[in-house]
Amino acid sequence: MNHEYQNVHGIERALSLGTGLVALCTGIHRGGTAGTLKALTGALLLWRGTTGHCAMKGMVTDLEGELEYLRQRIARLREALPKVDNAQGKARTPTEAKVDNAIEETFPASDPISP
Repeated sequence: MNHEYQNVHGIERALSLGTGLVALCTGIHRGGTAGTLKALTGALLLWRGTTGHCAMKGMVTDLEGELEYLRQRIARLREALPKVDNAQGKARTPTEAKVDNAIEETFPASDPISP
């Protein structure tokens, strides 16, 4: 399975694009909380139609294929991370990596940090 995994095709994709565009525009025009939610929903539908991929549909119709797609995507992101750090001038030394690892092990996300 390649990284361009598409599970939304044809009329379904066109409907996602059209409905998303209408929902985005009317949500922005409406304003407020309801308008914001409608605009966000429209943006998600536009994303679905533009990329041709829907994670929810993938989990319902082809769970194994969706999991493989996500594994490949995570692997690509892991490969790209050092490049991003280097591009931002944040190259980590081995000592910094050890310190970061020790901090993550010492303070898991579920434990509050004491004052």
